[in-house]
Amino acid sequence: MAMDKNKVEEEAIINRFYKIVLSWDYFRLLKESEKVKSNSADWSSLGLNEVKNTYKDAEDYINTFEPLLFEEVKAQIIQRKDEEEATEWVLGIIAECGEVNGFCQPLVMYDSNESIAQNDLLLLSKEKFGENKKLPTAYAFALVEHRQQDKIRLRMNLSGEYKGLNTDDVESCQRLLNMHPLVTDVKGYIHFKKVSSLSTIVREYVALRSVSSLPFRDLILTATDNNDDAEDRAWKISRPLKEFIESNHNASQIEAINAGLSRRKFVLIQGPPGTGKTQTILGLLSAVLHATPARIHSDREKLGGVKRRPELTPQEKYYHWLKACPWLTGINPRDRLMPMDGDNGFFPTTGNELVCFSFPFGTVGLGIHCLTQVLYRNQRWLIPIGSIVFVFWYVLRQILPLMRLFLEFIILAFVMKMTVATIRK
Repeated sequence: MAMDKNKVEEEAIINRFYKIVLSWDYFRLLKESEKVKSNSADWSSLGLNEVKNTYKDAEDYINTFEPLLFEEVKAQIIQRKDEEEATEWVLGIIAECGEVNGFCQPLVMYDSNESIAQNDLLLLSKEKFGENKKLPTAYAFALVEHRQQDKIRLRMNLSGEYKGLNTDDVESCQRLLNMHPLVTDVKGYIHFKKVSSLSTIVREYVALRSVSSLPFRDLILTATDNNDDAEDRAWKISRPLKEFIESNHNASQIEAINAGLSRRKFVLIQGPPGTGKTQTILGLLSAVLHATPARIHSDREKLGGVKRRPELTPQEKYYHWLKACPWLTGINPRDRLMPMDGDNGFFPTTGNELVCFSFPFGTVGLGIHCLTQVLYRNQRWLIPIGSIVFVFWYVLRQILPLMRLFLEFIILAFVMKMTVATIRK
């Protein structure tokens, strides 16, 4: 359940990021960039705050860095504009279009050698445009959800433009309204070109919005380290390993490795591309794998005051043993549970069942018990052949002596009649 909750929260953060970025106006970003270059931009109007060393809480931290992160996205888009001439327009055909979570998701078919990958930011337009051409009336950003060999699934936000970073304040936009019939027209044509990739920046945004759930969030917000005894608990490495690390790393890399071996709660290793961050991490891992942790001085007085549960008596131990292993003194409780219909994998059928027993009177009770308690109690369908035979036999057994007397009387009467007739003759 916790994993599902985290996944839902991460999905909500990603949707917020895409709603803001995909609603931007490409040409408005270019104008804002020109103002920044001419130093005529008002930074306060852009919602940018001064970066501080400490923050009151996670919300204060997010409010400071979230606008800066979106400015970084804008900078990537503007930087790609200078390489526009190397990126060609691609003609696509709308195969289908759907809507999920407020996003329009068209499936576009295309035939081009242009390198397009997942999480790429595309610029869609009704027609091609450039510096010397008239501005289009229908254009918008789109994100590549996933791609196949000649198809790409896009995500677009055509509901309107957002004012700043408030996703509740939506302003209707004509260019986005003009794009909606274009992307929903199956077999319609659309032009698009790659602008940049959002793979890295979206992960940074998820990490930024999730700062409140980090185990070391207090260290980030307060910028203080409470590990005063970190040096005493540092990892100790052998002299040959230390000499090897010093001979294969520069001064800044050695400093970073020593910081990682100090066993502090949080150590940040950063640097521009090509400065050897990967080599530093490999050296740190090698040192940790071959290092020995220093002994931690324990406070015996504190350990002596630890409360422990009282030791159980032999009778209590025996009682718990019987509770845990009841089969030691009797049958297993699982074996006491007799299987009902379906419990043991057998399900009753609708077949007929016949119970047969011998005629001696001593089996009458057994027959009645089988008929009433066994079969009917377990809800079996029974053809009452046994009952009919049993009743017939019982009645016949009761009336047989009477019939015998009756036959003897008839025979005696017949004999007497014949005797009287003989005497008269």
